[in-house]
Amino acid sequence: MLPNAVILILQETLEAALLIGVLLAVSTRVHDSKRWLPIALISGGCVAAILANQMGIISEWFDYAGQELLNALFQTIICLTIALAVWLTATIDPLNPQPGKVAAFSHCAIVIIFCAVVREGQEIILYLSGFMYTENFQKVLTGGALGFSIGASIGILLFYSLVDHAGRERRAACLVLLALFAGNMLSQSTLLLMQIDWLTQSPPIWNSSTLVAETSIFGQLLYALVGYEATPSPIQAAAYILGVTLVTGANFMPRYYPDKKKQQVQPVRGNDA
Repeated sequence: MLPNAVILILQETLEAALLIGVLLAVSTRVHDSKRWLPIALISGGCVAAILANQMGIISEWFDYAGQELLNALFQTIICLTIALAVWLTATIDPLNPQPGKVAAFSHCAIVIIFCAVVREGQEIILYLSGFMYTENFQKVLTGGALGFSIGASIGILLFYSLVDHAGRERRAACLVLLALFAGNMLSQSTLLLMQIDWLTQSPPIWNSSTLVAETSIFGQLLYALVGYEATPSPIQAAAYILGVTLVTGANFMPRYYPDKKKQQVQPVRGNDA
């Protein structure tokens, strides 16, 4: 019972913790105040508790597909908002950050972490509430606390690992991680839609469970970090590539469509008579 609780809570905590670590590193680069973090955590935790309490009703929506659709919606929003946040950071000059764009990035960070906390938080609350009145509740709670501590520690370690690098290296590392997160979110969203038959299921492309099991600690870390899936379907793979492409394109778009103010050409002076 204790190992199961550790693994499950670690899985639910790790994605949010890693996202927070990367976004905090990006905030440091653009000189953001990081006030978005407590706002997102508190609001996300409150909404997660409300949704968990009403999950019996929500799950009956859309012919008993409400919970899957809600989680798929949160994951899609996270993917799209990550792309928007990356586009914003690509247009911010770290030496002279524009307050409006920094504030817009803060709003994106709030949306991303809010959705992540709501999605993961409701699962944790539902899991723990199932053992509340059993003799195993203390063991489950202890295992949950251990799993949460491990996930939070990995997120903190990632943050300090990123901020210790130089500006260009940090930006590249954050871009890669955010692109992988976006691909992971979109891939998970398609998996949920396939589970409720909103998307057609198809045989997996490969099966790597013998090499790295998804339920192992390393498998959970890969799942949260790069969206590791032992048996991905073609639709999941396509969604993953689409999410990565959206974020990568958002990063390079300002280079091809720069700010119009920077495109203004100084008038050419005529020759003096």
